[in-house]
Amino acid sequence: MIKSIRIHNYALIDRVEIDMEPGFAVITGETGAGKSILLGAIGLTVGSRADASVIMDKERKCVAEITYDVSGYPLQPWFEENDLDYAGEVVVRREIHADGRSRAFINDTPVNNKTLKDLGQFLVDIHSQHQSLLIGQPGYQMEVLDRFHGNRHLLETYRERYELYRRLTRERDDCKLEIEREAREEEFLQFQLNRLEAAGLRPGEQQELEAELSLLSHAESVKATLAGLAAVLTGSETPVVHSLRAARARLPAIEELLGEARDYSERLQSVILELQDIADEAGRRAGRIEYSPGRVQAIRERLDALYDLLHKHKVESVDELILLKESLAGRLRVAGERGERLEALATRVRQVEEELEALAGQLHAQRVESAAPLEEETRSLLVELGIKHASFSVVVEPVQVFTATGRDNVTFLFSANKSHAPGELARVASGGEISRLMLAMKYILSRAKLLPVIIFDEIDSGVSGEIAHRVAAILKRMSTRVQVICISHLPQVAAAGSVHFKVYKEEGERTLSRVKRLSDQERIVEIAGMMSGSSISEAAIENARHLLESHGRRE
Repeated sequence: MIKSIRIHNYALIDRVEIDMEPGFAVITGETGAGKSILLGAIGLTVGSRADASVIMDKERKCVAEITYDVSGYPLQPWFEENDLDYAGEVVVRREIHADGRSRAFINDTPVNNKTLKDLGQFLVDIHSQHQSLLIGQPGYQMEVLDRFHGNRHLLETYRERYELYRRLTRERDDCKLEIEREAREEEFLQFQLNRLEAAGLRPGEQQELEAELSLLSHAESVKATLAGLAAVLTGSETPVVHSLRAARARLPAIEELLGEARDYSERLQSVILELQDIADEAGRRAGRIEYSPGRVQAIRERLDALYDLLHKHKVESVDELILLKESLAGRLRVAGERGERLEALATRVRQVEEELEALAGQLHAQRVESAAPLEEETRSLLVELGIKHASFSVVVEPVQVFTATGRDNVTFLFSANKSHAPGELARVASGGEISRLMLAMKYILSRAKLLPVIIFDEIDSGVSGEIAHRVAAILKRMSTRVQVICISHLPQVAAAGSVHFKVYKEEGERTLSRVKRLSDQERIVEIAGMMSGSSISEAAIENARHLLESHGRRE
């Protein structure tokens, strides 16, 4: 239950602090007094959109804070899952700053808005006037039937498998599309790979062939240069090597006179040996160089083939062609492996589909089982709420495809008249009838004790007279199971509350909305005013007193 509500600096509310009690609390006030503002502030604590425009004084932050007593509700696992400290008393706070920043706290621990919304689903059901239209929507009708049966755990299990099924199905379909795409390309990829493999590519081959072709193209010049080098060193009339040997031979004669002579001799010997090697190698290399028109033609043909491959594949070197060949081979291997993965995914999808079939079958059986009791209870409440000839049916129809809630369509059919066959709610029910239907549903579902608090914003809209008394009685009975807070314009509903708050405007330097808990005597005056308007007669006072006494409240 809500223990207290604290709102600061929100719209017309400067400061409101309300202590709540278990049972049935009513909130009344003139149109425009600020009842919807109060509801909006409460909505902030369950994750409603924050808007800096609601801040009254832009120099201060807006704060909406609610303290809940959640002892007796199984919320500890949720707190542990979200790494939050659990206690029987939970404080939820939302702050909005003038720059648009919003902060949320659960027991003084900062949380994001999603976490705030998640917790709000376990704490309070805020039913605004426009939400009555939800009852005409198939998704909400399915939710009502499931909550009536209490199959939350089975539905959660089904939804987990359904999400897995969707993920696996997407992966399978993506894999299948990829295989189909690869299959269209595979023939061309294989052709490219075959051509590259047939080319017998070697790393560095292009550079080697280009160098050899250049050498053969200048064979005579290179050969003559090498032969000339060998001749200068060892084969001419005055070969360099012979001259150096002769010079070295004179050095021993001066070794006793010049100490460096021995060093010169050794160094010259090294030079002579090196020059002799150069001459020998140049001569041998010159002997191997022969211009061969056949070899030149073969090299040019090979290079032309390589250049053609380079051009076709838009690369710069044979090394890149080799990498491309390896890539093509890899892609073809992956195509084969993807086929194995597709088969594995298809098998897994079939397994999960069988699990879903079983779970959906259980959900269907439970829904069919619950339909008749829900029909009977709803019909009984509608009669109590003044729709004497109410006809209400729950139709559960199997469908062929899996959805997030199973393989069923759930439709509520309704008629308020004996002479009319039941039809879809959205088509046949009036606004007042829809309000009473929604109240009946909330009353039935409140037995499940899923939420500690239900807040109604004029759920009694469109009713009056005796029906208003019946609405009040149902709300009061509901409040024995959950805390009920109801914003109402009906005196009959206001009189049924165990505690009564009035929202009113206070005029001064600026207009402010105030909330006041009414004493028994103040309640008599307030309810009398709801009956007769601003001019309160003695008869209205007496009627108000009688209404309160009928609900066990005396002045």
